[in-house]
Amino acid sequence: MRGNAEMVNFKRSIGKVGKIKKGFGINLNTIINKNLEIDDTDLDGEKVMMNLDKGEYFMMNEVGSRIWEIISEPINVRRIIDTLCSEYEVDEEICKDTVVEFLGRLNNAELISIS
Repeated sequence: MRGNAEMVNFKRSIGKVGKIKKGFGINLNTIINKNLEIDDTDLDGEKVMMNLDKGEYFMMNEVGSRIWEIISEPINVRRIIDTLCSEYEVDEEICKDTVVEFLGRLNNAELISIS
């Protein structure tokens, strides 16, 4: 993972998901739950997801796809970051900032829920 590399291409059939404001309710103890109504598949090592009810699709790069795999079961943000830091050469603070923003975008797109 490099710097603030984009982990997901939030193209939708009707446009792009807007910018997420800082402080969107996600911290290291937040539990992430995958939206089980989202259909996903692998396409050349990247996840492609469809929300059939809304007619929207999403594509994730390698790191975003890895996060999607990590959150197959409810998990807190700290464990996601720890896993990524052990698998990629990345500064922990950069990883944290990038993951929190990424999860905020997933939440905004209703691909996950947070608690």
